[in-house]
Amino acid sequence: MLLVEPLLENYPQLPAAVEAGAKRVALADNLAVGGTTISKGVMGEAVRYAHEHQVTLDVVIAPRGGHSPYDDVELKMMEADLLEAQQLGVDGAVFGALDLQHHLDQEALRPLIAAAGGMTMTFSTAFDQIRPQDRGAAVDWLADQGFEHILSTGLANEDRLEDWTMTKRLTDSMGITMIPAGVTANEIKEIADQLGTNLFYGKKVLAL
Repeated sequence: MLLVEPLLENYPQLPAAVEAGAKRVALADNLAVGGTTISKGVMGEAVRYAHEHQVTLDVVIAPRGGHSPYDDVELKMMEADLLEAQQLGVDGAVFGALDLQHHLDQEALRPLIAAAGGMTMTFSTAFDQIRPQDRGAAVDWLADQGFEHILSTGLANEDRLEDWTMTKRLTDSMGITMIPAGVTANEIKEIADQLGTNLFYGKKVLAL
């Protein structure tokens, strides 16, 4: 069975996704800029609705559109949002942080990981910016910190399938699940067969 975790923009899309059969959803605001953290009020109502319908809820934690590095103020915002999400009963958090050299920003990530205690952690598509030769060490560190998933859209302007295959080999070896993102409905079955994966990350619920 192929599973697509839809990335939804704010609360209004949640009931429709649940009605369409989604069992796990991710929620963000401002998808046009890559997704930012939803408000506390939205988060609380989304948790209530999702759990009433036995749906698992992830939230994207990002203070703005665009890529990291994040400054100290932005990291404090992310930490506060993660603590709020934890207290409200959110099931999982999607976040990431890199430094200027496109390495994992371990110093920035440590307090975020602590704030996410009790939630499943998914590293964001910032992973795609890490150089292929540095990804093994990155996956190793993320596994040690308790990350369960890594999102990847594949390298831009490259063979996505080849890139995903290499990344999946790394993540499988460390017990992390790589989730392909940005896959269209007509691509998904072929990619699932070639990668040997059944979990995808998309912008809508697909009947598969």
